[in-house]
Amino acid sequence: MKHHKKLSTPAWITIPINGETLDVLQVWQLNDAAHHYPETAILRAATLGAKTLAEDNTVLKKFLNDNDIFSKAVKVMTPQVSVSPGTKPCGTPTWDFIVIHGRASTAAVIEVTCFEK
Repeated sequence: MKHHKKLSTPAWITIPINGETLDVLQVWQLNDAAHHYPETAILRAATLGAKTLAEDNTVLKKFLNDNDIFSKAVKVMTPQVSVSPGTKPCGTPTWDFIVIHGRASTAAVIEVTCFEK
């Protein structure tokens, strides 16, 4: 029987970005050595200003690299994709950005509006 080391649960951290803040959860820290990639992080914007900054790939790439969000720097950002919130209106809007970072240091971003907290 193979034993796996116990992984600590990542916690949400709040990081400044150009006068705004993003809440960040480094989900990839749960990866074991055999499944290191892809690395995934969730960024949560609670204000329109933070949302606008996260939607700008140049700003977002700098944010990801300056704050060591992934184990190595992001070199290329692919065009972002947005997922519709559906027909149910949300009470307090938030925007989640699911960032997937691959072995070749390319990052893909999926924006989800009003994802339930």
